[in-house]
Parts: sequence; C-alpha cells; structure tokens
Amino acid sequence: MSIPKVDFYFGALLSHLVSRGFSPVMKEGGQDRRIYALKNEVDSYLIYAKYSFTPRFKKESRIWTFSFYDTEMEKTLRSRYDSQYLFAFICGEEDLENTEIILLTASEVSECIKTSEAGRKWLTIEMADRKRTLTVRGSAHTGPGYSLKITRSTDQRLEELPTMLF
Repeated sequence: MSIPKVDFYFGALLSHLVSRGFSPVMKEGGQDRRIYALKNEVDSYLIYAKYSFTPRFKKESRIWTFSFYDTEMEKTLRSRYDSQYLFAFICGEEDLENTEIILLTASEVSECIKTSEAGRKWLTIEMADRKRTLTVRGSAHTGPGYSLKITRSTDQRLEELPTMLF
C-alpha cells in the first residue's frame, strides 16, 4: 500500500497535537484540507488544517500560499463556532524535514483574507531563515506595509490558546 505524501503532513500535525495533550478526532476529511475536533482538559476547538508543499523563495526566506474559496469561508469564519476555530497551516518542504506547522486563530485569518468580494481569497506565510517570527499577509490587504507578525513556535501558540481565543 502506497501512502500519499499529504498523509505525512497531516500525520505530523496530529502527532504534534497528541504529544501536547490534545485528543484530535477527524470531523471532515479531504485531500487538500481536513477538519479536526480537538479536546484537552481545558477546552475544545475545531481546527481547520491546510497544507502547501511548494514554497516560493525570496532572498533569505520561503513563502507558502494558501487559497480559500467562499464555501470554505462559510464553513469556518462564518460558522457559529467562530471563536473556537483554529487554523493549522502546514508549510511543507520536499524533504519533509524542514516542514513547519503554523497555528492562527479565526480572527487572525479573517483579518488577512476577509473581503466583501466573492471568489478566491489567499493567505501567505513568509518565514525568514533564523527568525523567531513569521509574516502573514492576505488578499484583504494587498497594499505594502500590512502584515501580521506572529511567533513561529507552535508550542507557544498552543500554550497561549485560552488567551488568544477569548
């Protein structure tokens, strides 16, 4: 049996979550995205996971682009569970070794991609080599100078969940 590469990416996310005390359950599968229900002793969340394993290179950084369609937005950002939704962006590398997982809250994603225009929306994650923060931009802010700066540490983001969401 051949294992698709995407299963390694989603498996890395699940392994990371389980090792930090979460009990993930797949709510919706798919080839390009998956939705998991997460629970630990403190709270429960829904996590929307997407991957990209073809970064663009710019000087000393790598940039991954994630696309969203209106149907995805209806399911996540406009759902009644909005405050409990998290997004896991799996920024893959061909060799798997340098793959990183970035967690964003629904409000952070919404801030980057929410526009009144129908159609494709996008979000980019830029990682500069040897930096502890990364840059997130989206289709809602195409002008120069706008971006979110967040920590690159998934562990730190998981520890901050209760304060990030409320």
